[in-house]
Amino acid sequence: MRQVDYLIIGGGVAGTSAAEFIRMHDSSGSITIITEEPELLYSRVMLPHYLRDQVPFEKLYVRKPQQYDENKIELLKNTRANKIDTQKKEVDLSNGEKISYEKLLIASGGKVNKLQVPGVELKGITYLRTIQDAQEIKELISKVNNGVVVGGGFIGIEYSQSFVKAGLSTTCIIREPYFWSSVVGENIGRVINRILEENGVKIISENEVGEFIGEGGLEEIKLKDGKKIPVGIVGIGIGIRMDLDHLEGSGIKTNKGVVTNEYLETETKDIWAAGDIAEFYDALFDKYRQMGNWSNAAAQGKVVGTNMVAGWGPPAGGGREKFVTVSAYTISIFDKTFTLLGEPVADNKTETIERGSVEEEKLGNIHLRNGVISGAALLNLPADRRPIEELIKNRIKIETSKEKLTDTSFSLNNLLSN
Repeated sequence: MRQVDYLIIGGGVAGTSAAEFIRMHDSSGSITIITEEPELLYSRVMLPHYLRDQVPFEKLYVRKPQQYDENKIELLKNTRANKIDTQKKEVDLSNGEKISYEKLLIASGGKVNKLQVPGVELKGITYLRTIQDAQEIKELISKVNNGVVVGGGFIGIEYSQSFVKAGLSTTCIIREPYFWSSVVGENIGRVINRILEENGVKIISENEVGEFIGEGGLEEIKLKDGKKIPVGIVGIGIGIRMDLDHLEGSGIKTNKGVVTNEYLETETKDIWAAGDIAEFYDALFDKYRQMGNWSNAAAQGKVVGTNMVAGWGPPAGGGREKFVTVSAYTISIFDKTFTLLGEPVADNKTETIERGSVEEEKLGNIHLRNGVISGAALLNLPADRRPIEELIKNRIKIETSKEKLTDTSFSLNNLLSN
């Protein structure tokens, strides 16, 4: 049986960054990454840009073979971790091999949620998660005239822009009245709908797919209300689910993801988690949460790699680093920008200040808890991102009048200097 000092399940940005930071702090320990994909590290966030011919295919890759070699990082491609025995410190692999580890990182990420309706097996129904997905979508786009997007999240936005850029007649089907209306409220949702429609996207709201129809290939979508839409390609973006199957029976604590503390340590000795799959204790907000985006995964990889070398638990002492960040995600919606920061969803303990106006198409929701900003949704207010991040991170009490916060001519940087 092969034995390694550091075993990493998942070859995405969290796992790869962790391996590189392990090597920075430990020049001799053996490092092995297991990945189900046949690829070196590539940028998931650049896949939509590749679809829109903004980035050439070769630029999707962000690591070269020699970089793994130089860092003495072994990469096992096309390999899945089937089972983890935390007592023996062994992992069963899909190729029949077993690997023994000293320290283990779980960074296996998630898999797309599949739509469960009749006809889902027809050619032309796509999901955007991997580099192979992007290649398939790009080929299909060039052969069809009509594209339909299912889902009102970030991936739905990316699909819509990619279909329009390719000259397809584009329709988007969402269950809510407006894009993200359950997260950002009616006004921002209404403006996002307007931006999409002004750029050629037809939106069918408060409806769902009932069935995909076609003989030998995709031809139509039948909606729940009975309406039929001609279609050549469908892009589905209805979220991801965490890949937890290989953790069954391991004793590793899971909830929606793998539960960790603020050091990204699980409750099981010598095991850490990072990336989309980590449900970590957020010391800023005093709660457990997951962050499903590239920049946060890269930042967690840096922290967890350093911590794995320092050691698990309090005996590691001052060598450990807490993962503390303000979650941020920004997307372009044609020529506009949209950003979610911190805790973007309000609850009954949150006071929401609406900044800007629908007419200007500059609109923000700023969430306050006990006079401190906890999160924000910003549409076309890019200058507000940095000060809000600092206000959240430093837990600065907002003393100014709330009327000023509604006015986009009032710079939020003024709140930092008080």
